[in-house]
Amino acid sequence: MKAIRMPDIALDLRYLKYAMLAAEHGSFRRTAEMLNVPQSTVSRRIQLLEHRIGIPLFERGRSGARVTLAGERFLRDAAVGADHLHQAVNGLALVKRGHSGKICIGIMASLASGFLAELLGAFHSRFPAVDIKIEEVTSQASACAVLNGRLDAAFMPGDPKLPGCRAEKLWDEKIFVAVPYAHPIAALAAATWDDIRHETFLVTADAAGPEIEDYLVRQLSGPAFHPKISVQRVGRENLLNMVDRGFGITLTTDSTLGITYPNIRFLPIISSEDKVSSSVVWSASNQNPALKHLVEMSLNQARRSTTGKKCGD
Repeated sequence: MKAIRMPDIALDLRYLKYAMLAAEHGSFRRTAEMLNVPQSTVSRRIQLLEHRIGIPLFERGRSGARVTLAGERFLRDAAVGADHLHQAVNGLALVKRGHSGKICIGIMASLASGFLAELLGAFHSRFPAVDIKIEEVTSQASACAVLNGRLDAAFMPGDPKLPGCRAEKLWDEKIFVAVPYAHPIAALAAATWDDIRHETFLVTADAAGPEIEDYLVRQLSGPAFHPKISVQRVGRENLLNMVDRGFGITLTTDSTLGITYPNIRFLPIISSEDKVSSSVVWSASNQNPALKHLVEMSLNQARRSTTGKKCGD
């Protein structure tokens, strides 16, 4: 069986440009002058295009080149396709440079303020055509999603070690306890673990909830004592609303302080060790160009933050 010979699309498109210009100017000579190429080059390329499509596009004469009826229809329809293809090629170039496309990110921190809020805001401003998809998930879910490629990057607490992945520590956050203004310790400048040991701690079932629950157990458990932890299937905002209504207290970090809660007091925990370090983790084999820009901006912002802290010390 004889194989079907497919045309060289890239070649035909280059030659199509010559034919469209010749039709517009009515002359191979003027087309050649405009393109700054020999007239013979224009003539040969248009002849090759005619051979490829199987119809004459021009009637040649001493007065110039006149488009045939079939050629007029072909060039009119081809111009539409060429324009669409040109847009597609330009769009692909933007994606390859990371200026367009999509990036999926897993987070656990609040976007009210802080490092992550500033980073994602700056990334969106610099690359507005990149569609950013954000998921608020647990560390375990983030790790699985990065490994299976569902997430391009995840911002997680600690220093995650995932096979085939890279991770960079970015920022630290202080730990605060959120209590209602009517609480006995609300007037204090800061709180100790002894001040809140016997409280009911509210944690979310999703996102950072499991990590906070483990953290509370490590900090407060002792002989014959286990902290009272109430797991709630609500978001961060409703968890703080529950604090306001007296259901218990909760732990949070600097990033949550970007939102004002009139009836809640945020007290820092008095301990030099009570900080949460966060890192960005991504698969080393991920080729998403937008991911490269995000990681670069993350590291640059982390360096600026570190320099700023040193200068302010």
